[in-house]
Amino acid sequence: MEFITSTREYDEIFQSHQKIEGKQFKFLKKKTPEKEFKVGIIVGRKVGKAVIRNKIKRRIKAFFRENEAILPVHQKIVIIGKKEAAQASWQQIKNELQKVLEVQ
Repeated sequence: MEFITSTREYDEIFQSHQKIEGKQFKFLKKKTPEKEFKVGIIVGRKVGKAVIRNKIKRRIKAFFRENEAILPVHQKIVIIGKKEAAQASWQQIKNELQKVLEVQ
């Protein structure tokens, strides 16, 4: 698993993607020919202060590290945090991310 870091990769996903709306997050998924899984995380200022935004990012990263064996290959996902993610518990975040990975 790798993280998306370049603006070019984010733009590529924003232009052609499948969108999935959840309670805490919005997911943009794109299939790719490369045999790897990449994830990008975006949590804007509207969600909360820096401490809250970083906590959400850390939880998302922890979920992907724990579940690295079940990650789909040939896919890039951008996760965009919503305001509801600030009040979500760790279990709620895990459940939502798990549902999205199952819905390939």
